[in-house]
Amino acid sequence: MRTFALQIIKLISLIRYYKFTNGIKIFFDLLIKRKNKYVIKNSVFKNPIYLRNNESDPLIFEQIYSEQQYNFFHPFPEKVEWIIDAGANIGLAAIYFSQKFPNAKIISIEPNKDNFDFLKRNTLNYPNVICLQAALWYREEHLDISNKADKSASFRVQPGEDLSGNYIKALTIEQLIHEYKMNKISILKIDIEGAEKEVFEFNNKGWITNTDCIIVELHDWLKKGTSQAFFKTMSEYNWRTYVKGENIICFKGGFFPGDINH
Repeated sequence: MRTFALQIIKLISLIRYYKFTNGIKIFFDLLIKRKNKYVIKNSVFKNPIYLRNNESDPLIFEQIYSEQQYNFFHPFPEKVEWIIDAGANIGLAAIYFSQKFPNAKIISIEPNKDNFDFLKRNTLNYPNVICLQAALWYREEHLDISNKADKSASFRVQPGEDLSGNYIKALTIEQLIHEYKMNKISILKIDIEGAEKEVFEFNNKGWITNTDCIIVELHDWLKKGTSQAFFKTMSEYNWRTYVKGENIICFKGGFFPGDINH
């Protein structure tokens, strides 16, 4: 009974945000597996979205499109210029941001090759999405995934290379600002399975003052001290902070009038 009720809530939410016909079709696309994948084909999206049924992809889709965990108020969405999507996974957040902020350029960063392949496939017809196979980190060095046997949405990076000589490129926020000549970061979304501890603990003075909005999911259960590092750094600046779903959303003081849409 509880499962049925949750499905009804999901359906109502999809209809609310994407109208009756689109909502119904998305709902049923999420129920029908096609060769171990769910394929979302709908005019809401510029190309089909592929979700792996044996990974967390359907759950992430529901968090973003049914629960609307990235749906927050912005007074001038047309003026959002640069979004960094760190921990892009298969591109679902990037697609959502592309629709919400149509003039933005979105840099989607994902370290895992399988995730990255789906990221490119799902964002094929979104020319404003730039896909980088790398990991957000606080300094330049070679990284490796420390938990390769876990689900694809929970991969964690650590310094070092695997024995085959493969490595993951580390990117810093300062590098991205310099390489893409950003005047500022309009939105910085971080869901990087504990690596946010290092990102907020070290080398943050330059980029944090140049960012208007930060969306972060904290992972204290994966890395001790993550929340302490985040809140210690953020307390040094004038931010307004909200919680929505799994995310903490921080607005630079005075920049975002109004409130989050619920």
